[in-house]
Amino acid sequence: MNAKELFQDFETGFPKRKFSAGLLIAFIDFLKDLDVTAHKFKSLDDMLKRYPRQPTTAAGHHANTLIVDRGGKAGTVSLRPFYNQAERFFRAEKKRFDYPSCAPHATQAWADYQRWLDALVTFTPKQLDGLRDKVAGYVLSQLKSQEFDPASVEADPPLFRIVLESFPIKARKGEPSGAAFQGIGFGFVRADNPHLQVEIDKVRTGSKRLQRVGDIDCWEGSRLAISAEVKQFTLKKGSVPNLKAFGNETGKRGALGIVMALAFDEGARDEIEALGLKPLDRNDLLRIVELWDPLKQRTAAQSLVYYAQHVEKNSSLTDWLKAFLKQAEEAAKTPATADYAVPTAEPSIASTKSKEKS
Repeated sequence: MNAKELFQDFETGFPKRKFSAGLLIAFIDFLKDLDVTAHKFKSLDDMLKRYPRQPTTAAGHHANTLIVDRGGKAGTVSLRPFYNQAERFFRAEKKRFDYPSCAPHATQAWADYQRWLDALVTFTPKQLDGLRDKVAGYVLSQLKSQEFDPASVEADPPLFRIVLESFPIKARKGEPSGAAFQGIGFGFVRADNPHLQVEIDKVRTGSKRLQRVGDIDCWEGSRLAISAEVKQFTLKKGSVPNLKAFGNETGKRGALGIVMALAFDEGARDEIEALGLKPLDRNDLLRIVELWDPLKQRTAAQSLVYYAQHVEKNSSLTDWLKAFLKQAEEAAKTPATADYAVPTAEPSIASTKSKEKS
């Protein structure tokens, strides 16, 4: 069997026994390691006279694979490491995951291919190298690469993080003050608690009049699970007593009470926590949202749009918000855009004066 005939035999059997490609490459590397071309062997049996086959492994177990003795201090040579290398080449390096991961099965099948070995031991180094390259090239052409292509991924910006960082919350003409931040609070709670029913109304509607606990109430059936008060200003120490009733209500119901504000003056956090409530300012929200995946962030951003359009029913806020999010998504499509912030002449959450109150 010459090199052309051997390749044709391999090609015919490859569809049913794909591992044969790695086995043939392993045979070639195994024989090159033994430097068989220097001895002009006529067959595998002829080679085994010089390099006797070992029936047991170094651990004393029955050898299923081909192991030969180099003689003297050189020790033994096993076919398995050469096959492992070939399998790694196809699967790990070239991402041909349709190539099977079956090293034990493949190497113990070596005896089925003694006719290949009979031919290979007679080949020249040039013939061995040429056949090896041809087999590798054939496999790469037949099996589709499954390597991850970064270009296949469309940029999905962290929309809610961008809103927290850059969306202008100062009320424009025709917009109620506090609506933007209350909508942000709603978007945060809605996305972070998809298992709960979330209730919210327009700013300054009055939760007591509506027989609700906070600005945003989250229900599990008939049980209040979370309630949040939203303040679009910096909470000062001493102003917290206004939240005592809210703390009492959430405490009696065993609900998680949250106070969201732009910021907290020194000491205000301690007073809020003393009421059994959890203070969250803009930076706290950002730290949490940065751990969200883009889809969760999109849910929060779209919940904010829902609030503006269907709860506040304010066209100014809705239009400004939609334009802001559209610009943020367009910016994400440009790889060179390092900053997602949308340029605006209006102040953002970060720069809004703490004096503005909801």
